[in-house]
Amino acid sequence: MEQAKYQEIANEIAHAVVLGEFREGDKIHGRSTLAGRFNVSPETIRRAIAILQNEGVVRVKPGIGIIVNSRIEAEKFLKSFDQKNEVQAFIDELKSLMEQRKEIDGQIDGLLQKVSTYADRYISRWNDVEELKIQPESSAIGCSLRELKVREKTGATVVGVVRNGNENFSPEADFLLEEGDILLVVSSENGNKKVRSLLK
Repeated sequence: MEQAKYQEIANEIAHAVVLGEFREGDKIHGRSTLAGRFNVSPETIRRAIAILQNEGVVRVKPGIGIIVNSRIEAEKFLKSFDQKNEVQAFIDELKSLMEQRKEIDGQIDGLLQKVSTYADRYISRWNDVEELKIQPESSAIGCSLRELKVREKTGATVVGVVRNGNENFSPEADFLLEEGDILLVVSSENGNKKVRSLLK
C-alpha cells in the first residue's frame, strides 16, 4: 500500500530529530514554513504534526508553535514505523499471493471443466457400444469388414468382434465374419440401426 504524504513527512521530521537537526526544546518551523519546505499544503503538515504529537515526539504550544519534545520518542516512532511498514509489506505480499491463488484456482476450475467435458464425451462414447450378433440368416457371413464397408455406409466403427467368448479388439479389415460373431459397434442410435440393417 502506498504511504500517505503526511506519514512520509512525519517520518522525515522524526529522522531530523534523531539526527540532531531538531533538538529537544527546539521550536520547529511553523506549519506554513514546513508546508513550503516539503511542498505540501498546511493541512498535510497539520496531520503529520498530529501523528508526532500523539507519539510524544513533539508538542504544540498555543502562541508559541511546534516544540521538539523527545529524541527517544522519535527513535521509538521510527522503529514502530519500520515495523508497521514490515507488517504492511507482509500484508501486501499475502494479498498478492491470494490474488495469484485466485487466478490459479480459476485456471484449475477451467481445466477441470475441460477434463470433465472430455471425460463425459469419452464415457458417453463407450456407453454407446452396441453388441450386434451375426444371425444364421445374415448376409454378412463370410464377408470381411472391408467388404461390408460398415464405416462408409453407416458411420459406425467396429471396435471388436467376440467369437466363441474370445474378444478380438480392433479387427483387421480382412477379418471374415462367421455365424454367431458378436460385433462391438460404436455409433449413435441411428448408426446402430443402419449396422443392424446391413447385417440382415
